[in-house]
Amino acid sequence: MQASSSLLEVRDVSKCYGQGGLTKHKRIEAQHGVITQALSHISFTVAPGEFVGVMGPSGSGKSTLLNCIATIDEPTSGSIRVGATNLEALQGRALAAFRREELGFVFQDSNMLDTLTIQENIALPLSLAGVSAQEILKRTRTIATQLGIEKTLERFPYEVSGGQKQRAAAARAVIMRPSLILADEPTGALDSKSARELLTAFYSLKNSGATILMVTHDAATASWCDRIIFIRDGKLWGQMRRDERDRKEFHAAIVATVARLEEGE
Repeated sequence: MQASSSLLEVRDVSKCYGQGGLTKHKRIEAQHGVITQALSHISFTVAPGEFVGVMGPSGSGKSTLLNCIATIDEPTSGSIRVGATNLEALQGRALAAFRREELGFVFQDSNMLDTLTIQENIALPLSLAGVSAQEILKRTRTIATQLGIEKTLERFPYEVSGGQKQRAAAARAVIMRPSLILADEPTGALDSKSARELLTAFYSLKNSGATILMVTHDAATASWCDRIIFIRDGKLWGQMRRDERDRKEFHAAIVATVARLEEGE
């Protein structure tokens, strides 16, 4: 176990796109053409069991940051550590195993397979990992009950609501007991009732020890978090903790902060 108390550490991460700036192994040379800097020297940590939101205007670098942490993309410079693992050291099978075992993903689209039942969708990572049928049944029923979708397990994705599908996606994300759950605009396609159901599920997972990093543009969604990281123009603009505020108070503070952020203060 590492000495650090953080589960996720992002240290001095920059990401550039364009000729000469595609990977951390290349020096960025302006004479090769236009370089777009999506992230600039971002640093922060996330503690185990923390629910952290990432907010910022469109094009601020939120999704780029999440993609770098998810190992979908790689930083041009800087480092990212999840638990005791430095991501830049991972390649090939080790990288695939890390994604499968240590990261859980929830996207705006639930990405459920319509040919499988909800139970089979949730259990898919376990099936691919060769977990026994008895253990699969135990885990899927336990997590489905925790997230309030146990009555949907025998149905197909097209037979349930959008909120139920997203809760099933959350169940699938945690079924392998990953170190970190990454969510990219998970409530973006949901109505307010379904969004609340999903966020209640996230909060249940957090209370069970899950660590969640969520990108969102919505202040009401962000108000469920313990802390918000604000990004503008690829840079860390500020952070805000919920502390003792209730969700209504935190929501108002987020709205005011986003207004300042977008006005360029």
